[in-house]
Amino acid sequence: MRTTMEKEKNELQDKTEQILSEVETLAKAEYEVARLKVIDNSSRLVGSLLLTICIILVAFAVLSFFAAAAVFAMALCVPAWAACLIVGAVYLLLIPVLILCSKSLFVDPIVRKLSGLKNSEELQLESLRAEGRAAVQRERLNGYVRFAKAMYNHYVNLAQTAWNFIRGLFRK
Repeated sequence: MRTTMEKEKNELQDKTEQILSEVETLAKAEYEVARLKVIDNSSRLVGSLLLTICIILVAFAVLSFFAAAAVFAMALCVPAWAACLIVGAVYLLLIPVLILCSKSLFVDPIVRKLSGLKNSEELQLESLRAEGRAAVQRERLNGYVRFAKAMYNHYVNLAQTAWNFIRGLFRK
C-alpha cells in the first residue's frame, strides 16, 4: 500500500514539476512576446517621429520659398519692405489658426495612433465630435479670414500712403 501511495506521490510530484516547468516556459515565452511587441511599437513610434520631423523641416523650407516668392511678386506693386510686412502679417495670422486647429491636426491623430483605436463605434463617435469641432473651427476661421482681409487692406493702404509720402518727398 505504501508503495502505491509513494508511487502516486512520485507521479504527482513529477506532474507538478512538469506543470511548473511548462508554466515557466510559457511565462518566458509571454515575456518575450511582450518585449518584442514593445520593441516593435517603439520602433514604429520612432520611425513615425523621424518622418514627422522630416516633413516639418521640408514644409518649413517650402513655406520659406513660397514666402520669398510672394514678397518678390508683391514687390512689383508695393515697396519691398511693405511686401515683407504683408507676408509677415499673413504668417502671423496663421499662428492662432494653427493653435485652434492643433487638436484636430496633431493631438487627435497621435492619440489615435498610440492607442490603436480600432473600434468602429469609437471611430464613429470620434468623427461626429470632429465634425462638430470642425464646424466651430470653420466659423472661427471665417472670422480670422475676414480679419486677415481687413489687415491686408490696411497694410496695403498703409504701404500706398507711405509710398505716396516718400514719392512726394523726392518730387519737391
